Amino acid sequence: MPQSQHPKSSVFLKVLALLLLIPGGLFALYYLIFDPQPYLNLAPASFLDTVAIPFDWVQIGPISFPIKVDNFLVFQEFKSLAPSLQGKQSLVFAGIVWLISVAALTVLSEFKRLYFIIGGVIWIVLLTLSDFNALNIYGQNTTFPLMILMAGTLIPVITLNIWGTYIPLFFKGLLLFSSTILSLALVLWLSPIKHPEIYLSEHSLLLGFGMAIAWVFWNGHSVISGIYILLARANRNIKLNIAVQIALITLVYIATLIFILQELQGELNLPFPTFSPLFLLIPMGVLGWISIQEKTKQSEQLISSPMVIKTLHILGFGMALWMVWKFKISGNQPAEELFKHLLTYSQIGFSLFFTVYLFANFTSIMNSGQAVEKVLYKPYSLVYYHVRIGGLIGMLVLTTYAEGIIGVQANAMSSNILADYFYETDQKLEAGIMYENAWMRYRKNPKAKNAVAHLLLEQNQPSQAKLHLEESFSDAPQVENIMLLSDRLHQENNVIDAAYYLERGLAIFPNSPHLANNLSLLLTKLNKTEQALAVLESLETKNPVLHANTLALKTKLGQPSISATSSDDFISQINELATSNALANNPAQELLLALKEKAESSDSPMLIQAALRNVFSQKNRENPTADLALLDSLGQKEEMNLYLMDMQETAVIRSLGAGRVTEAVKNLNGLAFRNPNDAGYYLQLSGSILAQNLDFQKSANEFIAAEEKGFQAFDTQHWSIFGLAGMPDKAVEIREKYQVLLPTYLTEEGPIVPEYLNSISTFHQSLPEKLYQQWQTSADSDLKTDMAIRIISHKAHGLSQGQLRDLAAYIQAKIGEQQNLQSFVSNPDLGNTESIKAFISWLNTGEEAAANPYLTPLIFSKLKSLNDPLEQYELLNAASEFNRDPILWKHKIEAALAVGLDNYAQAAIEELALWVAENDLKELLQSTN
Repeated sequence: MPQSQHPKSSVFLKVLALLLLIPGGLFALYYLIFDPQPYLNLAPASFLDTVAIPFDWVQIGPISFPIKVDNFLVFQEFKSLAPSLQGKQSLVFAGIVWLISVAALTVLSEFKRLYFIIGGVIWIVLLTLSDFNALNIYGQNTTFPLMILMAGTLIPVITLNIWGTYIPLFFKGLLLFSSTILSLALVLWLSPIKHPEIYLSEHSLLLGFGMAIAWVFWNGHSVISGIYILLARANRNIKLNIAVQIALITLVYIATLIFILQELQGELNLPFPTFSPLFLLIPMGVLGWISIQEKTKQSEQLISSPMVIKTLHILGFGMALWMVWKFKISGNQPAEELFKHLLTYSQIGFSLFFTVYLFANFTSIMNSGQAVEKVLYKPYSLVYYHVRIGGLIGMLVLTTYAEGIIGVQANAMSSNILADYFYETDQKLEAGIMYENAWMRYRKNPKAKNAVAHLLLEQNQPSQAKLHLEESFSDAPQVENIMLLSDRLHQENNVIDAAYYLERGLAIFPNSPHLANNLSLLLTKLNKTEQALAVLESLETKNPVLHANTLALKTKLGQPSISATSSDDFISQINELATSNALANNPAQELLLALKEKAESSDSPMLIQAALRNVFSQKNRENPTADLALLDSLGQKEEMNLYLMDMQETAVIRSLGAGRVTEAVKNLNGLAFRNPNDAGYYLQLSGSILAQNLDFQKSANEFIAAEEKGFQAFDTQHWSIFGLAGMPDKAVEIREKYQVLLPTYLTEEGPIVPEYLNSISTFHQSLPEKLYQQWQTSADSDLKTDMAIRIISHKAHGLSQGQLRDLAAYIQAKIGEQQNLQSFVSNPDLGNTESIKAFISWLNTGEEAAANPYLTPLIFSKLKSLNDPLEQYELLNAASEFNRDPILWKHKIEAALAVGLDNYAQAAIEELALWVAENDLKELLQSTN
């Protein structure tokens, strides 16, 4: 036995072939089923919009309005980007072609003399057609590259075939491995072109294509012959009528192939779906193995040993599957279509003639129950010559029927390969010319046309690019080109035409989420909001981009609705939280935690700040120090510079949510100063916060400043605030200027509302005792309850325990038992820790006592914890910048005198006299702590 035919050699070859076959099959199936256009580069580009959400609610008796802050909505628009580079994948494919070539040449050395010569001629033809001469060694298109590669591959094979009969296949393969490596290295070293390795890797597609097609032709009848063999084996000793079965199977198979051919031609709109003929490679390989096993057992005139033939089958099978992967990742549609056509032609031709051969020779014994498969390939000549010749004739007939389209496809395939080389090596002008040439020759070439348009745009030729895109839309519409054309028109502010092309495109491709998504955004811009929503909701898809955009669009249009199913997508969750906030719902803690975690790990500054804004737009009384530190650290990063103001605004909102009124108002004024374009927004927000805390004069001044900076959204509540601030003229002015409606409480009869508003307008400036007396004499009403709550909240420091108990009893009689309130009034000692905790819990403020300067009892609680007179003065002075409580100011004066700031004390007395009556002031200053 020759060493090359040793069982160990057989195992080695088969294992090597299987190692190439299995991953090739997996990749082929993946791209056929899940990602049929991997070269396609469609990516969502995100942009932000805002929606005002009710962060808090101001309720001052009959006056109510929301404090609104902005939340972010993330919209996504699909963009058609230039086809992605596939250099690494091409090199991998070239390596696979090289390994299969080495293995094929190794088994070629085992062929019998005549078949060896035929195989060598086929190899020379494949190398010649692969166009390696364009490596330009020693001149333009010289034959030196071809000669070097032929020498490196054929000389060792010839030597081994003649003198290496007893050399083990492993060593033959090692020799060929070394010789091909040397020849490739020499070619790459001598070639002067740019990146010759990429040129070789791209053009290896031609070499692999030739080997794969040779395998396809070899297995032209494998499906029918393999099925027949299986039927014959099953029919042993049973005597079933398998003639009818194989006839029906053949009829169905040929009919399927004809339908596939019609689909490839584009001449038939079938009422049922067809499938890609590339899927036939799997049954061809499996059933072909069964057929080859019988053939090698029965035939004596084999080209080589059965082991070599079987190995060659596995290698060809693997090459065919890897070709499918290459077609997909390279986007070389002409090559794929050529492969499909040749595959379909060969299956029809060879299967048909094999069936004729089968019934012509075996009808009499087919149903006998004998082992008829054992004589299927006898006599040998009929199968290998008559059937093959008939099949080739059938293929020629089909080629004529298809008007020789395979010639056009082959030409476009080679143009695409060269264009890919230029594209990968950044030779954009040459790549554009070759892609355009390929598309002009063969229209079913989407990557080429898309690449041409992108290359023209990169070369600053938008008019030419649009002409190509319009030509594509007219002759061979494709989603990515419609999107690119629409995007270009949108950039030129031609929104109507941009939407038109998307509408037409959606009519052609009704299930395209990309077109539907972009069309909805443009329709929104054209104020066709209902139509925009209808477009998004018409598609039954789980596309996360469409889900996120639907949430955002509904919320932006004032129709927020929470989706029944939550999403793990980051952008969808940002929009989901914005929607929840717009509805004033309490979002799930899981959503808040997930968003915060994703924001901290995200690499997109835009999404980071959008997520954190929406997360921190909650009334969260927990200590915000850690959150503010996070925002500050993010704001110091260079990539966040564009969103620095937004981050600072988010910090203000987080401070406000924690009850830090002083910090929030001061920071809003700082933002207004640093960002004049948005100063009106910041100042009106500050005015709303001050009004919520009953500081109407400061609030009115903020609204006046906001108007000077461009704020115009004045409403009924602003009229009321100007009135409460003692600015009736300004109230009249904004009513006339901005057509503000008067509040409904003006029409109410009785003194209750006027008395309440009169008391509330000077609430902080009033002494606690006087407010308590006014409350006692007021009529029973909801406003009296409101006033009682406010008196305890803001004036408890100036009331007796009995007065506090009266107020608390009234409140509980109206709204129910308040355990924390009851605990406080039972021991209203502002220095007692338990009493203050109960008081804070009832007020629902943050744990920082001095965070809100208007909650005077908490200021005094903080004061009691300080022993340093200077710290006491600083605390009281900071609160007095906002709060005009007379008792607070009295303690400020005392603290100033205690630290020797007599001038400051005198100035405070003079200022206090502006809103406290002379008798009250004298009594106040004469009283002791």
